[in-house]
Amino acid sequence: MVVKKVTSLYTLNKMKRVLRQTYRLYRRKSNHLDSASQERLQSHLTSLQTAILQKDAGIAAQIGEQLSKTARRLMPRTFWDKTKDFVGAITFALLVAVAIRTMWFEPYTIPTGSMRPTLKEGDFLVVSKTDYGINVPLRPAHFYFDSSLVQRGGIFVFSGENMDIADGDTTYFYIFPGKKLFVKRLLGKPGDVLYFYGGQIYGINAQGQEITALRNPEWMQSLEHIPFIRFDGKVETSGLKQGVFTNATFYQMNKPVAKLNLNQIGAVTGEMLADKEKTPLSSYSDLWGFKNYAMARLLTPEQAQQFYPGSTQDIGKGVLYLELIHHPNLRNGSVIRDENNRLRPDLGSYTSLMALTQEHVQEIARHLITCRFIVENGIAYRYGMNIKNPASVSYLPHLPDVPDGTYEIQNGIAYKVMWGGATRELPANHPLYRNDPERVQLLYNLGVEFVNFYNPAKNSRIHPSRYAYFRNNDLYLLGARIVEKGDPEMTLFLKKEYQKQSMSTSVRPYLPFDDAGPPLTNDGKIDADFIRKYGLVIPDKMYLALGDNHAMSADSRQFGFVPEDNIRGGPSFLFWPPGSRWGRLAQPPFPHLTFPNLFVLCGAIAIGFGSSYYLRRRLQKPLKFGKVP
Repeated sequence: MVVKKVTSLYTLNKMKRVLRQTYRLYRRKSNHLDSASQERLQSHLTSLQTAILQKDAGIAAQIGEQLSKTARRLMPRTFWDKTKDFVGAITFALLVAVAIRTMWFEPYTIPTGSMRPTLKEGDFLVVSKTDYGINVPLRPAHFYFDSSLVQRGGIFVFSGENMDIADGDTTYFYIFPGKKLFVKRLLGKPGDVLYFYGGQIYGINAQGQEITALRNPEWMQSLEHIPFIRFDGKVETSGLKQGVFTNATFYQMNKPVAKLNLNQIGAVTGEMLADKEKTPLSSYSDLWGFKNYAMARLLTPEQAQQFYPGSTQDIGKGVLYLELIHHPNLRNGSVIRDENNRLRPDLGSYTSLMALTQEHVQEIARHLITCRFIVENGIAYRYGMNIKNPASVSYLPHLPDVPDGTYEIQNGIAYKVMWGGATRELPANHPLYRNDPERVQLLYNLGVEFVNFYNPAKNSRIHPSRYAYFRNNDLYLLGARIVEKGDPEMTLFLKKEYQKQSMSTSVRPYLPFDDAGPPLTNDGKIDADFIRKYGLVIPDKMYLALGDNHAMSADSRQFGFVPEDNIRGGPSFLFWPPGSRWGRLAQPPFPHLTFPNLFVLCGAIAIGFGSSYYLRRRLQKPLKFGKVP
């Protein structure tokens, strides 16, 4: 009985479609039929409608089959008919799909590793478009937006429309031009003032209250945040004279923060630029906590001696040396030829070396993080890199003992990437677990970019996307504590730093790389005045977006703040690949009974029921067979 009932229901629905399609075709072509053919088709159509209304599936199927045969013979569909129906159906389907994907939900694939380990390349997500408001289709705007629903620490999706993002164009369904969507973690709301220390973010909101959501939650404690991608950020030049640009403006968060000038006697002078949110700072390294961070790379003893002759004798013997570039400044500027082959003024900085023991190197190996990379015939290159040009192979690192495959290393654990992005942890004897200084140096220095240009070279301005910072007097690399307070190497390092500071002069000062401490008062409370003075101010109707994988993320540090109108929604569920990350993402829980959610859901239900009711009512009305005008 159940099978018969289901079959009958299916047959009736099918016959309803036959009735609608044939009736539409008849109204278009009846003028070209003789009266006998018109009467025959009208009889079949009326009989089929009656059988459907009486829910007699058997009779309806018989009449529907006769009607279809008669219609094909008397009203053959021309190529133009088929084309018009096809285009109409595709247009309707596209409009519905666009409305659903821009206003309700959308499947989304992660193209890059900017949000690792939370989201990885090839992950499939369901993105809710009603988390914060009701979007206008195909435009960076909202019919309705509730800023109180935007949560710090949450993952959100935004459009690159009207933003300074290279290669941001795309098309939807290969037809509609648009801008790419980006997935980042939202870390700042309008009116927030944020300061970076120890890989963490301290901040106050527009009311001057401490923002605890950026450090206390579990999903935030496992992440580290760096306030810059490079010390010089984006550089715009002007005043070209005799092949040299005399002016260089430095942008961070895509806004001008400082300017260097080359005067007539060849001296480089600089100034910090005014910010409409606050008075300019006196020092470049005071920006948002820049002084708390260093660019870091590993040197062999031979490289350390070559680059800094005699320096290793004062800091002890190490199996490797940690080179730290820190305190970018305007006072020690010089003229350089940059990566764009421009001769221009550049920021000054200071350099420090720390000797690393084998225990330190092993600790780095235990916390190593790399991008996803491919090994072919002993040549390693970054996942997604195009190496069709044979010449490019000479610029790639060699891992001759590693079998061919796709790999990634996260927190010291090596994985092989399988079909569909699923990963399998490698056994302890795999060559990627080698922790000798040579292998650790290669994977640390090249593990993000996987290009030999990032190998250490004397006076090279190219540094890998690796960063160092202090937290509670311990030195962190890769988000992990590598050299602890009281370690002999740490004690010697700080001693030499303070010696260099004491021997410096006011004309050529030296600032040591040490722990300046978090922005807290003596009683452990947030130092609001300090943060207001040195922190990053989030402008009105703007939001700060940073990737969880700071080393591989193009985010607000590059393209600036995200306009409120560009926010499109948030990922709510990871449905591929299966594993420990499957399901809800590491972010604050989101309330579902919100106005945007309920409005769009109720609207979809209303449209569905309304359409069904309209079709039923239309089916019950007598068919009209008058002459079509």
